Amino acid sequence: MRVTCQMLFWRLQCSGMNVSPSLSATPPKKFQFVGRALCLDFCNSVGGNRETVARENLHSYADFLSWSRQAGLVGAAAAEARLRNAQRRPVAAAAVLRRAIALREAIYRIFLAGARKRRPKESDLEELNAELARCLPRLRIAASKHGFGWEWRRENGALDDALGPIARSAADLLVSGESLEKVRQCRSNNCGWLFLDSSRNHSRCWCDMRDCGNRAKVRRHRQKHLRANK
Repeated sequence: MRVTCQMLFWRLQCSGMNVSPSLSATPPKKFQFVGRALCLDFCNSVGGNRETVARENLHSYADFLSWSRQAGLVGAAAAEARLRNAQRRPVAAAAVLRRAIALREAIYRIFLAGARKRRPKESDLEELNAELARCLPRLRIAASKHGFGWEWRRENGALDDALGPIARSAADLLVSGESLEKVRQCRSNNCGWLFLDSSRNHSRCWCDMRDCGNRAKVRRHRQKHLRANK
């Protein structure tokens, strides 16, 4: 059964725990995942356009946990353990949220610079490297049905587990060469999300044709209609 942060909140209330409204006061937002890379999807947890009017969607640790759940980084049992841990350790939860947002903004600036054919700032690379230094010791080799692969060591209730896969996704994309060259920024005036352009001729302009692309199509049709009726 899928467990949302809101459901967890009510479970904690029913158990008699005093849950801080800052953790789960509102229903979790449904996030979109159109970046085609985990790190880019995390960058896109901000709505609107950062250069004009941005909309922050990670207002609390519970919001970050909800995003992690929807991204497939956290299972139901782990999400419940983390939410309980966040309630017991609100200062630590707030610190993890600050780390998450600092990492997100550094990754965004790094890949935006790449999309614009510029060199990223050393300070942003240092932010990413600092998070990698924290999380990579948790990476392990594990046996699987098809041989061996990488696996993250999970710590029950750990508040910052999701930061490891995000940081590693950014590192993998940066060193990938060919994939890095496919990073684009949505051209919609009120968007600016990042995505990997996997189109055949690498000419994709919109993060999602069903959303920004469709609005641009409607806008062009309206403008064409207005010109024809002048």
